[in-house]
Amino acid sequence: MKAITTILLLSLLTGCVTEKAFPEPEVQPAADRSEIHAELAGNYLQRGQIEVAIEEVNKALDLDKNNKSANYIMALIQIKLNKPENSARYFKKAIAKPDPLPSAQHDYANQLCRNGKYQEAEDIYRALLENTLYKARARLLMNVGACFYKQEKYKEAENAMRQSLRINPNSPNALLQMTKISFINGKTLETRGWYQRYFQLARGNAEILYIAYQTEKSLGDKNASASYALRLRSNYPNSSHAKKLNY
Repeated sequence: MKAITTILLLSLLTGCVTEKAFPEPEVQPAADRSEIHAELAGNYLQRGQIEVAIEEVNKALDLDKNNKSANYIMALIQIKLNKPENSARYFKKAIAKPDPLPSAQHDYANQLCRNGKYQEAEDIYRALLENTLYKARARLLMNVGACFYKQEKYKEAENAMRQSLRINPNSPNALLQMTKISFINGKTLETRGWYQRYFQLARGNAEILYIAYQTEKSLGDKNASASYALRLRSNYPNSSHAKKLNY
């Protein structure tokens, strides 16, 4: 009887030792943890806390080097650090198929256009335009138009800008671009219409003030041309456009 009691006691003690008081915490998959760090990095980047954003995005990429969000954020960080040449490899991972990130496509296409890589930019713009779920369509069309304008493809630029303005009629940037396109094409009355709409929304830079001055002068409105010339001289006295004024 004593032996049986001893065995039972040892068995209970063993059970107490081996049984875990608390269950093991469930470990999240690496991909999920990577996504959390990527989200934190994005939040820090928006606040301008670059160093902390870099720490978080590096953690995200250590956990999952193919995390599209993390690669996109790292690309943006490289641009913020004035190292745009380092951003391409991260952008490429962010826009890799399947399921490329639309925002990354947009920003990368813009950068390619700035760098004169027009065909690559157009290919990405075209793919993004086919994505009917992409919400920033007005801004996308405006950037497509600006890229065409940079290549002096004014007809294509005008078409894209008009589509952009149909979605967002009060976009100062799109109105500015349409003013420039109409001016280049010699459409004086149309140019006037565009910059009048623009000036209802924005103060205007030296370029558009000079266009307004030139347009009013060609239309024979001396008072309006003098007014735009005065604004140009007052606001941008050292600009190349102000120096072009001939009266």
